[in-house]
Amino acid sequence: MENREVWSTFQALAEEPAECLGAYVISMTKSASDILSILFLQKEAKIKEKLRVVPLFETLEDLINAKSIMENLFSSPWYRKLIKNKQEVMIGYSDSSKDAGKMCASWHQYKAQEQIVKLAKKFSINVVFFHGRGGSAGRGGGPIQATLRSQPPNSVNGKIRITDQGEVIQQKYGYEPLAKYNLCSYIGAVTEATLNPPPIPKNTWRTLIERMSDISKSSYRKNINQSSEFIKYFKTVTPHVALGKLSIGSRPSKRKNVDNIKSLRAIPWVFAWTQIRLMLPAWLGSAEALRYANIKQFRKTLYDMEKNWPFFNSMLDMLDMVISKADPDISKIYEEYLADEKLKRVGQKLRYQFKAIKELNKNITPKEIIKLRKEFRTSVIVRNIYSEVLNIIQPIVISKIKKNKNKNNKKYLNDSLLTSIAGISAAMKNTG
Repeated sequence: MENREVWSTFQALAEEPAECLGAYVISMTKSASDILSILFLQKEAKIKEKLRVVPLFETLEDLINAKSIMENLFSSPWYRKLIKNKQEVMIGYSDSSKDAGKMCASWHQYKAQEQIVKLAKKFSINVVFFHGRGGSAGRGGGPIQATLRSQPPNSVNGKIRITDQGEVIQQKYGYEPLAKYNLCSYIGAVTEATLNPPPIPKNTWRTLIERMSDISKSSYRKNINQSSEFIKYFKTVTPHVALGKLSIGSRPSKRKNVDNIKSLRAIPWVFAWTQIRLMLPAWLGSAEALRYANIKQFRKTLYDMEKNWPFFNSMLDMLDMVISKADPDISKIYEEYLADEKLKRVGQKLRYQFKAIKELNKNITPKEIIKLRKEFRTSVIVRNIYSEVLNIIQPIVISKIKKNKNKNNKKYLNDSLLTSIAGISAAMKNTG
């Protein structure tokens, strides 16, 4: 059935004018054959103007394997001739962060691009990166200038593709002057990253971030996988079930009809934690990594990285922004209405870890940077005050929905829940 559907898709593509067609993005690219099979199917379907085939490396494993996959292809003269020495590669932010935590995912996204740039130079390939960013810090979101400054040297080169999806489209392009401003910001950021590329990371930086990445991944996965209570906490305390009913998402909330974290898409994973103001995907696991880097032996290197490496500075700046938006005390309100004593202990542990990352962030950040960031965070603090009311209402509504069996009442309660979700989303700005 799936094979028939795929073939029908290619037959439909063969009938479309070339102007209607762009890139064929291969989600979850695992091997070179994934790319070659799409090229073969286009040939068999007799598509005259072939779609460019774009591998998307999403999970941590995919990012690690990206180099060997692309090297297999680039080393074949017939493949280089087929693509006319032009290759687009998409970097996924969502699934790698959900899979390994923000810090580990960010470093492997950086390394994958770095390795592909070197391969492209070796085989004279003109490579363009397509960044599958979301609005949230946990999904690669953030100011475009800082984002492009933090990319590996020579990975921009005058052109880039970036996704804006879900509620971010309305926020950035719903008002004409704002749309013009954002488009000009993209042009300016690409120009700056091309003409003034960031520095090549020092060996001391690479050694430290590699170790921090491993520590962060281990800590993140330990929290996610150590017990069924964590998964139960997520399902019980967050409004993740209702997120599939919202009209602001760009995809279904699950890949398959399976109720676990692996099957859940990264957008609702991030979105749900944002709703209860824990913002967990953007910081979980980072405390242990920063604690390691802050010991006397590495402290000088850590400060050097924050001052002189745009990639690391941007990563810590996004962490600071998340800390300013998070309010762990609000999660206690959700627990009061929705959680039993076992689940409350999970919440306590998460709040303890958040307190640790907040203190570490303050300790390792130079005073002048703290002062500058405070000025930028003023609007965040103002919005937080208004959203708190919705955060108090939301768990009460969820509790009533679970207990209420009256269909008419349930409709009003569901409307109230969706309104509160949309309101908190608007206040937090970078939710999905």
